[in-house]
Amino acid sequence: MRVADVMSREVELVPPDATVQEAAVAMAEYDVGAVLVGIGDTLEGVLTDRDIILRAVVDGKNPAELSVRDIMSSTLFTCREDDTLEDAFRIMSERQVRRLPVVDADGRLAGIVTLSDLGRLGRDPRRASETLRELAEPHRRRAAAPNEAPAPESERDRRDDTL
Repeated sequence: MRVADVMSREVELVPPDATVQEAAVAMAEYDVGAVLVGIGDTLEGVLTDRDIILRAVVDGKNPAELSVRDIMSSTLFTCREDDTLEDAFRIMSERQVRRLPVVDADGRLAGIVTLSDLGRLGRDPRRASETLRELAEPHRRRAAAPNEAPAPESERDRRDDTL
């Protein structure tokens, strides 16, 4: 099976100058944990519910006054429509992300694929479960070692660990 067989093609982009509150409302309306950020067919980043918590709420910033651009993850990991599901699993596992924007042969946004899409619609739900466990493992290690120094802010805050 290919990514094109399981991905969601209907993707609404949130503009980077939208407020974080507007993006959160969009997430609630679409019942999703992340929105892609961009204009037209230009993808600029991704904003996850975790980004909002860690980069806005925890820091006491007002989501109604903060732009998406200020807290989105701008490092994007993508896959192609014609990639195999195994390719997508590998990218998610290596990059520690749960969602991948999907691009077409010309590099334009075609949709998004999530780990749950791969597990639900793919042929190997056990692999999705294993990948999810691998994705959660770095977070469990951090929680188990509370006396360990936190990662530098640039690494901690800009890593796309929940995509």
